[in-house]
Amino acid sequence: MFNVTVINNSPFSFFVDGGNQVFGPGTHSFPNWGGNHYISPGSMGNITIIDLGDKKLAPYTNPKLPWTQQTWGGVIRYRGDDAYFRYEGTGNIKITIDNVGSINVQFGNGGMKVLLEEMTVD
Repeated sequence: MFNVTVINNSPFSFFVDGGNQVFGPGTHSFPNWGGNHYISPGSMGNITIIDLGDKKLAPYTNPKLPWTQQTWGGVIRYRGDDAYFRYEGTGNIKITIDNVGSINVQFGNGGMKVLLEEMTVD
């Protein structure tokens, strides 16, 4: 499980998981999330949170980075950018949407920007 806080500093509202509740500017908390979710800020594309459970991304797992050894993890994908995070117990994610629709992501236990291929061809 992880807690998500979204700080919306944009002029647009957003909704979560295709729901009909609209969240305007301000700070919004989504506690105890598990599984996959998406946040849809005003026609900017989805911020997708993928729950990896205990699966790790091997290229980004390193014993010299202790947070990469934590049990639980996930990926956030947004407009071609990706971030990988891990946690023990309950994770904490803070997403700030700025006035032009860019996002800043902070992880309470550890995370990094990564590059995941959008498509591969064999």
